[in-house]
Amino acid sequence: MRILCLLITLGALSFSSFCQESQRYPPKDMAALQALPATFERCWNDHNMDSMGTMLTEDVDFINVAGTWLKGKTATVYDHKDSHSMMFKNSVFTNDSVNIKYVKSDLAIIHVGWGITGDLDADGTPRKPRHGIFTWVVIKTKGQWLLLAVSNVNIRATTSQPK
Repeated sequence: MRILCLLITLGALSFSSFCQESQRYPPKDMAALQALPATFERCWNDHNMDSMGTMLTEDVDFINVAGTWLKGKTATVYDHKDSHSMMFKNSVFTNDSVNIKYVKSDLAIIHVGWGITGDLDADGTPRKPRHGIFTWVVIKTKGQWLLLAVSNVNIRATTSQPK
């Protein structure tokens, strides 16, 4: 009977480690996580991609809205500097929503809803304002939260009506 109780207790404890809803980050970490989207917005709107680079791990995987997979901080910063020299030169980026999901004490997922205006197509044609969603995997390294993986998508208007 003791063994059965022990097994049930161990099973319940190990199952609870997979149920993250009750977990929370300490206030200092929550403040740092909540500040990341605002920092990204400021770097974007200042068109300062070197500053944006300070938010990234050295080995970041960054998939931009066009589906290009940028591997590493150097490639990501270079690509953003290039695109901000013309296509995003006068763009204004805004955060619409932020949702932080607990994964573990040094790892989080952040979904950032965003809007952008003032950007151009490759041929210089002004784009219509648009919205999208970032998914960020962030890791706490040496006391600092950094972007480890990023995926970015546009939200497209549906063309068909529900039946």
